[in-house]
Amino acid sequence: MTSRQFSSTSFRVGATLAVAGLIALASCGGDESSGSTDTSTPTTEATASTEAPIADTSVPNPTEQPVYSTTWETVDAPSDCMCADGSAFHFYVREASPTKVLFYLEGGGACFSGEMCKPGSGTYSEKIAPVSQLTDAPGILDFENPENPFADYSVVYVPYCTGDVHSGNITKDYGNGVVVQHKGFVNASSALDTMIERFPDTTQLVVAGSSAGSFPTPVFAAMAGDQLPNADLKVFADSSGAVPDAMGFVVGNWGTLETLPDWPEIEGLTVDQFTPAYTFIKAAEHNPKITFLRHDYAFDPVLSQFAQMAGLSPDNLVSVMRTNESKIEATGANVANWISPGAEHTIAVRDELYTEEMNGVRFIDWLTAFVNGKPEDDNYCVDCAE
Repeated sequence: MTSRQFSSTSFRVGATLAVAGLIALASCGGDESSGSTDTSTPTTEATASTEAPIADTSVPNPTEQPVYSTTWETVDAPSDCMCADGSAFHFYVREASPTKVLFYLEGGGACFSGEMCKPGSGTYSEKIAPVSQLTDAPGILDFENPENPFADYSVVYVPYCTGDVHSGNITKDYGNGVVVQHKGFVNASSALDTMIERFPDTTQLVVAGSSAGSFPTPVFAAMAGDQLPNADLKVFADSSGAVPDAMGFVVGNWGTLETLPDWPEIEGLTVDQFTPAYTFIKAAEHNPKITFLRHDYAFDPVLSQFAQMAGLSPDNLVSVMRTNESKIEATGANVANWISPGAEHTIAVRDELYTEEMNGVRFIDWLTAFVNGKPEDDNYCVDCAE
């Protein structure tokens, strides 16, 4: 789905094709990235005075809250990072707390055939949206909302323009002139490297993603944990729980198998073993400290289309969600699960993040408890009707 549009009705069906975003260890040298502030983004910072500064002799107020920047910075990635058409890639950073960081992977469809991947197919996002779309964005990006548990977090926002659920590292020739740069993992790895370089004192890290962006969140969290061994690691996977095992073969088009992390937990893995639950299971085996949160809708229209493409009835979405959940929890992974009724797609960057309530529990309260290390019981729709 294209989370940058911030509307459930605007998400493309192609988002569901974002299969198990199984990650490869292949960075494009994020430490070479150069940052430049986007001057078109509004800022609340006061204009500097030309007068000589006067020494501040006042006593600090211990209850005074720190003021964080409202400016998004555009960071240009190295040349081996790129979008599907080979155009340059960049990502966005908002600096706030030096110890609390949100690493967000954007959604936006997927492609794995010549018809799906040709320019203008509409099955995946091919270009990066301007940084201005992040200004006054809803959901977890609404930093003015006092209920937002990420209001004081620094944020690294990873755009998506490669059709490979942030897991590719290959130039794929689909024939008939359709050549795609599936470099999603290379791009996201550069952003991850920059995050670690910019925020080396991170003690709380939440790796979140919506739709196509949600699949690789567990492994990126585990990769971050390799470099931030003392950080508390959490994953917020938004709208990917209903993808069946049948689509594991898709990652073969993206070069994922050849660029997997060098972890003993995945030694000897084959394409057939790639499943939607894989990233959670292997990430948890690699780093048992990670805690996971999953949010899904029982009649998600995007994932319903995906189920049909896999030969399943869309009426079985909840069954697929619960089956994947059981597989993950059977390994001992710590997972909090929320399944809402209705036909929506994604919640992280929508206003519904603050209004959704089920069984007497508000989702924002449930999410906040999870972020604060006090997870509540799983919450499932009783009557999962549209």
